[in-house]
Amino acid sequence: MIYYGYITIYFIMKQFHTLIKILTYTSPLLWVPLFTLLPGARADYGKNMGIIALILFIITLIPGIIQRFELTKPFHLTIKLILPIRRQIGILMFMTAFTHYLALKVIPTLQYRLAPSLPLYQAFGLLALFLSLLMFVTSNTWATQKLKANWKKLHRVTYIVGWLIFGHTILQGLSWESVVIGIVMIIEIASLIKARSRVLV
Repeated sequence: MIYYGYITIYFIMKQFHTLIKILTYTSPLLWVPLFTLLPGARADYGKNMGIIALILFIITLIPGIIQRFELTKPFHLTIKLILPIRRQIGILMFMTAFTHYLALKVIPTLQYRLAPSLPLYQAFGLLALFLSLLMFVTSNTWATQKLKANWKKLHRVTYIVGWLIFGHTILQGLSWESVVIGIVMIIEIASLIKARSRVLV
């Protein structure tokens, strides 16, 4: 019975991995509603894309946190669920974040001919998006092979991105999004400290 249970779990994982890969390849379709929705609906769509981007970003951090806290054994299914497609999840995170930016900033500015502005919370978000772009364009096998050890160094900017996202959300007011990303980033820092202390011992 347990054997068949594991077969079922791994089958579901395989289907989930396939789904994420399909969503990654078709992610430019996320931009279609930007040109078909009315302004109010487009704003709601943009906000939802931002929430999805936040969730996807947090998911990309989970395997590293688990491994640094040496919890791989009890959470081995979580690792197997996320790790094989973490790169694709990162790509989807950028695409949803970019859609969020287009919907709430770029298109309204162009449509209503608004004067250029960059409030502090938007500056945090834009910088997070730019750093995510660096990871996005290097999230492929070619970049991994070319950059070699520098690839991991470059992708450490994800820690900075997390705090920028926290700044982006908290500067708009206390919300569940700012609380969640704040807690996750504190846990992330704690896991890095733990991993560092283990190396020094």
